[in-house]
Amino acid sequence: MAQGKVAKNTAYLVAAFVGQKILSFVYFTLAVRAVGVEGAGKYVIATSFTTIFSIFVDLGLSNVLVREVAKFPEKAGTFLSNVLGIKAVLAVITVIAVEIGAWLFDYPPELRTMIAVASAVMVLDSIHLVFYAVMRGFQNLKYEAVGVVTGQLVTIVAGGIFLFGLHLPLVSLIVALLCGSVWNVVWSSSMLLRKFPMSITLKLEPVMVKFLRDVTVPFALAGIFSRVYSYADSVMLSKLGTTADVGLYGVANKLSFAFQFLPMSFAAAVYPAMSEYYVSDRKKLGVIFDQSMRYLMYMVVPLSFGIAVLAKPLILTVYGKQFAGATVPLEILVFSLIFAFLYWPSGSLLNASDRQKKNTAILGATMVSNLALNAVMIPLFGSVGAAISALTANVLLFTLALRSVREVTPFERRPLVVSALQCFFAASFMGLTLAMLRPYVHFTALMPLGVIEYLAVLIGVGGITWHEVRDVMAVFMRRGKKFSDIVSP
Repeated sequence: MAQGKVAKNTAYLVAAFVGQKILSFVYFTLAVRAVGVEGAGKYVIATSFTTIFSIFVDLGLSNVLVREVAKFPEKAGTFLSNVLGIKAVLAVITVIAVEIGAWLFDYPPELRTMIAVASAVMVLDSIHLVFYAVMRGFQNLKYEAVGVVTGQLVTIVAGGIFLFGLHLPLVSLIVALLCGSVWNVVWSSSMLLRKFPMSITLKLEPVMVKFLRDVTVPFALAGIFSRVYSYADSVMLSKLGTTADVGLYGVANKLSFAFQFLPMSFAAAVYPAMSEYYVSDRKKLGVIFDQSMRYLMYMVVPLSFGIAVLAKPLILTVYGKQFAGATVPLEILVFSLIFAFLYWPSGSLLNASDRQKKNTAILGATMVSNLALNAVMIPLFGSVGAAISALTANVLLFTLALRSVREVTPFERRPLVVSALQCFFAASFMGLTLAMLRPYVHFTALMPLGVIEYLAVLIGVGGITWHEVRDVMAVFMRRGKKFSDIVSP
């Protein structure tokens, strides 16, 4: 019964996040086509700047709330009230810090107005994140799934009205995000009050505050490192490059990392098994790690090669000629995607084996390296320099995490290397064919052709069997299989 509930909850949330990613991509595409490169740059700066600060409103409290509500459901109201009380204080401090930061960066008035509105979005998102965390603790993800999708729909509708109907200025794009955030707060709070036995109040009880402070430190550090690492490039580009550079880089980054839900879903599916095998069977832990790496590699490598080859027609078709300068950054960033995907099994294994501090240290080292690389590369190469820095940092992240996995469990390196060679051979063969046909065939027709050719070559060289292909397809078609089924030893 519990297993069925977990599977249903996972299906709800994965489907919601996939839908949200698609809707978010549609909104971003329509918006940047309408406002141009400079406008896109300002939009990316405003959202990236506040996203970096947003971790200081949460500091891992939402993750702790999920865990503690699951363990002590009778104390859910007490935990919720104190988390909201702490967040109220953190929100005031963080908003002030954002405004001071925007002033110190000497951003123009229009951009500072956008950042101010984005600060409100940051606070509201932090509030509904808490309400959804309580629901997760009660193992009910249905209302969060609905809120995630409908909130994005509200943003799209509001943005469309503001931008195309009323022809309002650029800040209206951020106001549209605010509308989606307001909806999510209203929806999540109403569902919490109606479906769960608790009230919404603010408290600061000394004992509870001390407990929450002590347990959130690892989550807070990991969140800070990850957030700065993910968004500092756009902010640094805004000062070391130009606003147009930020726009071009933002478009390339949005396209290349639109598929991040794949490794996240995969990691969420195998994490419980990794936790179990760490305690019961280290050999099986090594096997499930090998298989996770292999399947993710088979997904991301052809994806990266295909997007790299079709980058120019993809950019021109989706965003228009004004964003042609995003082609080279995209070609670089999609190869960064390979190492970003392959980090997830290593990071999940480290967390599952009680090595959160090790994983946090790796994220911290990667963050520092990325900041240093951007400081050197952006003044030299602009958006291309930021893309090179991202690629280098992701290689470092993957390498450090993989080395740490060896300390936990043995895994067979030779089969993994062989699989990588087979995968890269098949993807290279596919990429060469696509490059040769690109001048004569529309890129949308080349996509399915590339998939078929890649699979045929990979099966031909013994990298994967037809049975395994059917298993993976069954996962995505939801025919009774889960990722954890196909990677189980």
